[in-house]
Amino acid sequence: MSSTQVRRRGPGSRAGGDHPTRRELVEAAIDIADVEGLAGLSVETVTRAAGHAKGTFYVHFNDRSELLVVLHRRFHDELFAGIRAMTHGMPRGPERARASIRGFLDGCRQQPGVRSMLLQARALPEIAELVRERNDEASRELAADLAGVTPSPRDTARLLVAATAEVALQELEAGKRLPRLRAALLALVPD
Repeated sequence: MSSTQVRRRGPGSRAGGDHPTRRELVEAAIDIADVEGLAGLSVETVTRAAGHAKGTFYVHFNDRSELLVVLHRRFHDELFAGIRAMTHGMPRGPERARASIRGFLDGCRQQPGVRSMLLQARALPEIAELVRERNDEASRELAADLAGVTPSPRDTARLLVAATAEVALQELEAGKRLPRLRAALLALVPD
């Protein structure tokens, strides 16, 4: 198994993803990340906050890295689902692309602590791989909205994803929305 893969739980192995104790550990990790970031997110602090013994953690996760992968996936699954719900029924095109970008930025603002912790964790190989996967997913979605609008929708989408991530980072550091920066970003979407 490579360092970027996470072991899947099968029947009879460790507790699965929907086990109540696993959910409690994940929720505790989110609460800790919101306040203390990556540095405060240890197995001990998570289990203590969840009200469980330290050994319980290892019933549900192989190690802290696996927990970080779960947090990353959960954050982005919820974020992307929110964007899809918001843009459902909108015709493909530049306006839908702009709505998706706004949805991403607003979603990042809703969980700034978790977003900050995940940005800190980007140096970990397992998280770096997930970032690449999510950026590719977002690029494909945006490229579909830009087809016929720009001569190179895939390349334009990749640049927009990178610029959107930068605006999200700037807003995270500022602790607030940055309307002028958002307007500049949205102006980059071709008509």
